[in-house]
This record gives sequence, structure tokens and C-alpha cells, in this order.
Amino acid sequence: MGINPTALFKIKEMAEGFNARHPKLSMFFNDAGGRIEPGAVLELSVTDINGEKIRTNFRVAPEDKELLELLSTL
Repeated sequence: MGINPTALFKIKEMAEGFNARHPKLSMFFNDAGGRIEPGAVLELSVTDINGEKIRTNFRVAPEDKELLELLSTL
């Protein structure tokens, strides 16, 4: 599967808009970025409009580090 440069550009533009709308999240990721090392646990939760929450977590594997660093540059 090849990389579509147009899609990457669109993702970058959308990420910039998202960061502008949600600056606290960007600040959180900037602070957390230095703490996300192999062995760290990331936890995600979503609360829907009815107040129901789902949550998951995962332990960062050494193979995950490069992808997480790349995503943080968007």
C-alpha cells in the first residue's frame, strides 16, 4: 500500500484545525510526549452524549514509539 501525499497534506491541515479548536489537548500531548516510553500505559476513554463511558488502555511496546512520535508531529 502506497502513501498518498494528498491525503497526508489533508490530514496535516485537519490536524492543525483540530489543534486550534482543542488547545488543551495539544498542550497535554506536548507534556505527555516526553513520558511516553516503552512500558508506559496509555488510557483512552469516551463518554457519549448519554453519559455512558467506554475505556481501554494499552502498554506501549518498543515498536510503538516511532509511530507515536510521528503522530505527535501532525
